[in-house]
Amino acid sequence: MEPLVFEYGDLHLRADRGVFELFDLASGGEGGFRVPLRWLGVLAYYKKPDKPGQLFFGVVRDPEAALYGTDRSVFRYNTSPVVRVPPGDEVLFREYFTGVAALVGRRVV
Repeated sequence: MEPLVFEYGDLHLRADRGVFELFDLASGGEGGFRVPLRWLGVLAYYKKPDKPGQLFFGVVRDPEAALYGTDRSVFRYNTSPVVRVPPGDEVLFREYFTGVAALVGRRVV
């Protein structure tokens, strides 16, 4: 099976063989993030509908939690990467993570 890859500006996301990897090319390769898909959680947070929001990537306490649209309270820690995303582009990330969630039988909310 081919890896699921998504590129957004300098951000490179990859799901392959049960592992999720995030690379921020703007940071010169620093700040990468790697976690088993079973434990990945992604939260999209928008304070105001017309302003860029934030995508939080992290590890969840319960592998049954939603992979995308994860409740903030189920994150194991919150020191993982945060990406700013305009409201209109959130649908692109949701589409990608819907495919990633299907790989491991997890849900998207």
